[in-house]
Amino acid sequence: MPKFADIVFPTAVRSVFTYYIPSGSEAHIKPGFRVWVPLRNYNAIGVVVRVHDEVPEFKTRPVKKILDEEAVLTEELLKLTEWIHRFYYCSWGEVIQAALPAGLNFVSKKNLRVSDDQKRSPNADEEEVLDVIQKENLGLDEAKKRWKGSSYNKVLQSLIKNGAVEIWEEPDIKVSVKMEKEWSWAENKGAEKAHDFLSELERDENKWQLALQKLIESGLPKRQSQLVRMDEMTSYSIKKLKDEGWIRSREVEAETDSLTLDHNPEEIKSLNKDQESAFETIKESIENNEFENYLLYGITGSGKTEVYIHALKTVLDKGKGGIVLVPEIALTPQTVSRFYRIFGDEIAVLHSRMTNRERLRAWKDLKSGAKKIAIGPRSAIFAPVKDLGLIVLDEEHDASYKQMDPAPRYHARETAIMRANLNKAVVIMGSATPSMQALNMAAREKSQLIELNKRHAEAVLPEVKIIDLKQYRSAMKGELAVPLYEAIKKALSTGEQVILLYNRRGFASYIQCETCGHIPQSPECSVSLTYHKKKNILMCHYSGYSRKADTRCEVCGSSELKIQGMGTQKIEEELADLFEEARILRFDKDSTTRKGAHEKILNKFGNGDADILIGTQLVAKGLDFPNVTVVGVIDADTEQAFPSFQSTERMYQLLSQVSGRSGRGSKPGTVFIQTRQADNSAIQFAKKHDHKGFSKEEMGFRKPLNYPPYSRLITFVLKGKKEYQVSSSAHLLRNTLEKVLPQAEILGPSSSAIGWMNKNFYWEVTLKIDPEKGANYIEALLTKVMEIYESENQVSTSVVRVNINVDAIR
Repeated sequence: MPKFADIVFPTAVRSVFTYYIPSGSEAHIKPGFRVWVPLRNYNAIGVVVRVHDEVPEFKTRPVKKILDEEAVLTEELLKLTEWIHRFYYCSWGEVIQAALPAGLNFVSKKNLRVSDDQKRSPNADEEEVLDVIQKENLGLDEAKKRWKGSSYNKVLQSLIKNGAVEIWEEPDIKVSVKMEKEWSWAENKGAEKAHDFLSELERDENKWQLALQKLIESGLPKRQSQLVRMDEMTSYSIKKLKDEGWIRSREVEAETDSLTLDHNPEEIKSLNKDQESAFETIKESIENNEFENYLLYGITGSGKTEVYIHALKTVLDKGKGGIVLVPEIALTPQTVSRFYRIFGDEIAVLHSRMTNRERLRAWKDLKSGAKKIAIGPRSAIFAPVKDLGLIVLDEEHDASYKQMDPAPRYHARETAIMRANLNKAVVIMGSATPSMQALNMAAREKSQLIELNKRHAEAVLPEVKIIDLKQYRSAMKGELAVPLYEAIKKALSTGEQVILLYNRRGFASYIQCETCGHIPQSPECSVSLTYHKKKNILMCHYSGYSRKADTRCEVCGSSELKIQGMGTQKIEEELADLFEEARILRFDKDSTTRKGAHEKILNKFGNGDADILIGTQLVAKGLDFPNVTVVGVIDADTEQAFPSFQSTERMYQLLSQVSGRSGRGSKPGTVFIQTRQADNSAIQFAKKHDHKGFSKEEMGFRKPLNYPPYSRLITFVLKGKKEYQVSSSAHLLRNTLEKVLPQAEILGPSSSAIGWMNKNFYWEVTLKIDPEKGANYIEALLTKVMEIYESENQVSTSVVRVNINVDAIR
């Protein structure tokens, strides 16, 4: 009986395509394998998701070739990606593309091949083209570029059309091996001769000779990355030692950074009474191999990480693996160091700042079982951990766990719960300020609530002081009210450290013409450009557009341009003037663009080599510096400016989280919140560290309005070049939703918060549905809606695109 394979591709098309498996290949093709198959007029890379013997009603084409010796996706990950494809209403191939690392996903280049089956003899021009393709192994893009504008381009298209030339997708493996120098003693040199040389010197030793002494003490060979971390070793001294004939180098494959971290499993901390109680509850589920979802609600500094570590150790002792998710790449180095100290090389790190080579190596180590624990931000939920026993979702409340663009627009929290369910594993959602959704899960017994209400013995929650900026207009030191300024001054005088939060990047918010009032906007979106002084540029943080800062108004020509507002870069300059002796670090997305910058900044601050850390919301998330006694929020009102039903929750979480960075050691901490809305409930609840009170009030606001967690939001984002087409399509979509769900609550249509970007207009329609509805209901509902909408819309789907965002965050 013939066998067939269902195959998916990384396009927005949600269909699964069926191909027949040629005789003799049946035993070699299994779900999770990548294959070559004919798709339209070329041979594409697809992933097999099912093998069966159900004969289709249509004529099928053959699988041409198998690309893998073993499945790149396990059965468990195939089930997970299928659920995401259905629940978040995207194509299965898009999910698989997101789940696989570079080198194993669908990223490809199109190559040309001369077909073995020539249907007719080629003419002279065709023969010339075929000869070039065969000899030079031309790719499709190269061929088009070579013959652009010539008659040979038409010849190529004709050869492709009649099958004389085939287009094949080849995996585009952009994974190069990173190399570094390894230094050893030069021929006829060594520690003994170096010692004799130095002992004979009669004058003071210079820098390279001090470096030579260091090599005698430490020994060779050593890698470049090891040498530059040693005292006395600089690029100059290494080069000088080489030029003087003492050392020589060879190229070797670079090692991962994690090998330089300290590892001592015996350093695992004993749990206090509350931690032990929490751990024992979680341990029971792990030991019984049963799915359970725990919400670990612990105040900042209560030791949630130690509970995670003990739970992971239990999982590893059972021969299983775990995943630890953190909300930001910026937190990964500090998180990794804390876990690496206990688990060593069992850990593999996965995040987008790593090179393709590093990610592929980590992925393969996890898949083979060589490493047992994956740590990383949102996408690490797809790590191929063998025998998964535990998923930790640290800072569960954080909005960065939701993927916005491109598809798949999944939420790591929901995905973690589903993956744990598939594996009969345990989920720990940890937070000091749990999201309303997580608290609602606990209230509905969809998760089990565990509380940690005390900091460790030496630390107490900081005192929070509210500074009403309306009352301090004449008592300001730059952007700092006098009480905050004096507290920073006192902390610096006693050798303590300070963290300042200002949730706005750049040198200033914008530039404004004082003559006509014009504010420069991005030509690619409806957002004002942010001024960055260091590079003297105007930048849009949405589209990426940037240009040199204007010297004259682009509207009236006036040179009266004034910098308005503030940003972290400007605050940094002000602090340098106010506290001349202080060592200041800035921690935002602009200061951490280079690889390793996150780790370098945090290590420098953690080692006491800086006094003040100024940054955006990155400084509020999970950082642990015991010497920080003063935390200042320079402007607490920025979060309220964004039009969202969640803005109050985000404001409270941000204030509570950044407050938790203070007083984590034996020294008491104080938090200063500067605001013009001193009576705001979020600020008042943050002052009292009262998350339960805040949650009760916030739930009371949301319930009558039927906002999450009492509903699930599905947002349809429509985009196109002409606004009238986008607007009319959005109105039609609303009408369609009303037909399919007459009683449903629908918001919009309306222009998006950013209504124009990258030459496209954006409109939105939002649907509220029952949060209990699962993948089957959502997939069936959205399929019906889109079928009716597309059949009635006169505007082509290629002219107005519709992106669907399930579990939308507004």
